[in-house]
Amino acid sequence: MSRQHISPIKSGASFHPLQLLEYPQPRQKKDHGSLKMKVLFLSLLLGVICAAQEEEAQPSLSELSGQWRTAYIASSNLGKIKPNGPFRVYLHKLLFDDEQGTVDFYFFVKHKGKWEYKHVSGIKQEDGTYAVDYEGKNVFEVSHASNDILVAHNTNVDEHGKKTVLTGLFVKVNIEDESLQKFKELTQEKGIEEENVVNFIETGRQLTGCCAESVCFLLNSEA
Repeated sequence: MSRQHISPIKSGASFHPLQLLEYPQPRQKKDHGSLKMKVLFLSLLLGVICAAQEEEAQPSLSELSGQWRTAYIASSNLGKIKPNGPFRVYLHKLLFDDEQGTVDFYFFVKHKGKWEYKHVSGIKQEDGTYAVDYEGKNVFEVSHASNDILVAHNTNVDEHGKKTVLTGLFVKVNIEDESLQKFKELTQEKGIEEENVVNFIETGRQLTGCCAESVCFLLNSEA
């Protein structure tokens, strides 16, 4: 007698032949592209937040108006900041006017052995820099600022067409390590050699908080 094949399908049940075939379920592939996009988005968002916080932390230029003193100045042309050089300036006061788009510099400089008190003005340009007429044409820009420190750079083209790049660190009270580091980084970025940096606190007398005419008179009488 032949053996009777017993089907696992119950009698009377309807089925499709393909139902007898069991196909393995495909493994879900990880969407690496989507993950990368999420990481990129979060990175960009974090960058925007950090930039916004830094922008909020930095005061407007008008808020920086007041008395300042020179801490360091660096120059691609050392002659410009040597004794009696036109950019060996002892800053006294800076006045920014955001509404008018102007800046006023008040400073002391020694010319031919005599101290002079100077007032120079600048006009704000569309790119945020200031055009200033002093010993030629200048482009002045604030790179970093807080309530107590100011890091800036200036490009001067004198009457002979010679270009000089300068950087400066100005303070109200004391120098902070962070501000000094920012000045050094800016100076290096502008291609100025370290030996072309003048420390005004160590080498010069700070002329702030006094009547300008009285200080000039006293200094010239000592010369």
